[in-house]
Amino acid sequence: MGRKPTEFPDGISTECDRIVVRFQWNGERIRESLSLPITPKNIERASRLRSEVITRIKYGNFTLNDFENYFPSSKRVQGLIQPDYFGPYAQQWLDAVEVSPNTRQEYKKILNKYWMPRFATRQLPLIAYSELRGAVNEIAWPTNKTRNNALIPLRGIFGMALEDEIIERDPTAKLKNLKHQKPPVDPFSRDEAELILAKLYEQFQGIEAIHAAYFEFAFFTGMRPSEMLALRWNDIDSREGYARVSKAQSKGRLNNRTKISEVRDVRLNERALHALEVVKPYTAEIGGCVFRSHRYGAEFKTEKSQRIIFTRALKALGIRHRKAYNTRHTYATMLLMSGVNINFVASQLGHSPIMTATVYSKWITGEADKAEMAKLNTSVMEGKNEEKISEKNGIGGKLAGTPRRSAQVIELKRRNWSGRQDLNLRPHAPQACALPGCATPRFIYRTLCIQGFSDLQTLAGSSGKRPLKRAAILTQPGGLVN
Repeated sequence: MGRKPTEFPDGISTECDRIVVRFQWNGERIRESLSLPITPKNIERASRLRSEVITRIKYGNFTLNDFENYFPSSKRVQGLIQPDYFGPYAQQWLDAVEVSPNTRQEYKKILNKYWMPRFATRQLPLIAYSELRGAVNEIAWPTNKTRNNALIPLRGIFGMALEDEIIERDPTAKLKNLKHQKPPVDPFSRDEAELILAKLYEQFQGIEAIHAAYFEFAFFTGMRPSEMLALRWNDIDSREGYARVSKAQSKGRLNNRTKISEVRDVRLNERALHALEVVKPYTAEIGGCVFRSHRYGAEFKTEKSQRIIFTRALKALGIRHRKAYNTRHTYATMLLMSGVNINFVASQLGHSPIMTATVYSKWITGEADKAEMAKLNTSVMEGKNEEKISEKNGIGGKLAGTPRRSAQVIELKRRNWSGRQDLNLRPHAPQACALPGCATPRFIYRTLCIQGFSDLQTLAGSSGKRPLKRAAILTQPGGLVN
C-alpha cells in the first residue's frame, strides 16, 4: 500500500522543502516561506501563525513591524525597511512625538486602524494629496471630531517627513478639519447635587463612605476625575485651605503633569474640607493617594468603579443621567451664579478666563438676561395698557379702513422705539428757501395763487394737460412764500 498524502490546511503548502504561508494584505497576495522542516507539528504551527496574521489584518492591527516579527527572513521586509516608507517612518514619528503616554497610545490606535493598512508599504514621496483625500472620504467616520482627531498623527508624520526633506510638499496641508458641534455643558442643579450626596452617604457607611466623600469633593472643588485619582495627602494644605494639583492619572497611568501642563492651587471650601475629614481616618495613615478602594486599600487606577456607583445613585433617585465628569461643571456654575469673579473661577478650574466665559456664558449672563427681559415685558405691557385706555375713552376706532391712534399711544410708541435716528430727513412741506427747481407743480400753483395769479391755464401751458383743481384747498394759509 502507498503512503497517504499529507493534507495541508487552507493557505499552507510546501515548496523546496519549506513550508509556504499564503494570505492577502493591502490588496496584494503574499507568499512567505518558513524556515521549518516539513512535519505535521510544524504544518499545524504554520496554520496557527496564518490564522493570527489573518485575524490581525481583519481588525486592522497588522503593521510592517508585525510582518517583520512573523517573517524575519522575508525579502519583502528587507526591501521595505527604508526611511522613506510610511510604515517604519510612522513608527519613528510615534516614538519621537512629545505627548503623554495616553495620547501616544491613542495615536497608535489611530494609525493601526486607519492609516497603516492603507499606506504601510507605500513610499512617502509617492503618496499624493488626491490619494489621501480619497482615503479620508471612503472611511465612514462616526463623527467629524473622530475624523479630525485621526488626521493629527497623519499630519505629524508628513510634517516630520517634510522637515527631514524626504518629501518636497506636505500632501496633508490641504486636508482641512470639518466643523463639529461641541455639546453644551450639562451641570447638575444644586438641589440635585445635594440629593445625590445624601443618597451616597446614606448608602455607604464606615470605610465605604470614601465613595460618598469622593463625590462631595468632586462637586465642591471642580477637579477633574484624573486629578482626584492622583491627589496625594502631601498635596493638601489644610491650614492654608488649598489642594495643589500637579498630576493626573488616566487609564491606569500616572502622569506627572496635568492636562494643560500647569500646576494650580484649588481653594477648599467647607464642603470639600468635610469630605477630606471623612476620608482621613481611612487613608491618611497609609499615605499616598487621598482616595483609595475601601476593599483592598489599593489606589484607584481608573474611575470605573466610581462611575458605576454614581450611575446607580442617579437611577435610584430618578435624576436624569449625566456623566460623573459633570460634577466639575456643577461647581463652576455654582460659583458663577453666586457672583464669584470669573478670574477666580478660571484659576480654580485650570482654564483661561476667555475659555471660562465661552463655556459658561449662559450662567454668567443668566440673571442679567432675565432683568433685561423684564424691562422689555414692562414696556410692552405699558403699551397694551395705553391702547386699552384709549379705546375705552373713545379715541380709537376706524375711519375709511385706517385705524386711528391717540396722541398718547403714538407718543408712547415713539418713546419705546429704539431711538434710531432717521438718516433720510426731509421737511413735511416745502420751505421758503427751497429752489424753484425742487418745487412740485402743486407747490408752484399754490405760490402763484398767493401772488394773485388765478388763471389755471397758466400752469397747463400749451401741452393741453388738465389743470389742477380746487385752488381753494391749495391756498390755505401755510406761510409758504412772501
